Amino acid sequence: MARNPTNDFIQFIAGGSLFAGGFFLLANQVMASSALSYRGGGWGRYGGGGSIFPNGTPGMGLLMIPLGIGVCFLVAGAYKRWANLLVWGSVTALGVGVLNSIRLTFMPTTLWALATYIVMIAAGGGLMFRSLGRYEDKPGNGAD
Repeated sequence: MARNPTNDFIQFIAGGSLFAGGFFLLANQVMASSALSYRGGGWGRYGGGGSIFPNGTPGMGLLMIPLGIGVCFLVAGAYKRWANLLVWGSVTALGVGVLNSIRLTFMPTTLWALATYIVMIAAGGGLMFRSLGRYEDKPGNGAD
């Protein structure tokens, strides 16, 4: 059966809509909160502690030192490789630290709803990949 680019585009849009809808509904069942929160005794993962480091470990504020040194080197134009390494390493470590402090909790849902979300995501992804399939070259069209 011959493929039609218009039908493939419509199939891709329909698949993307199913995928996005399923992902939205699934993500709507997840609660995100900070692992570092105020709990009566003070700030920290378990509250209180009285230390300058909430969990006995250095905070992300210490990552600002290599970031500042890297930015200083970048502005001065010296040690370009080291400057890029310091800046990108610090930014990456900050991003990982922020993601590490997020706590995700899945809210109670029915098995039927969860199955619907997963099927929507899978069917949408399948339709999108199917529409991106390769076109066969027709003989005699100058592609020889």
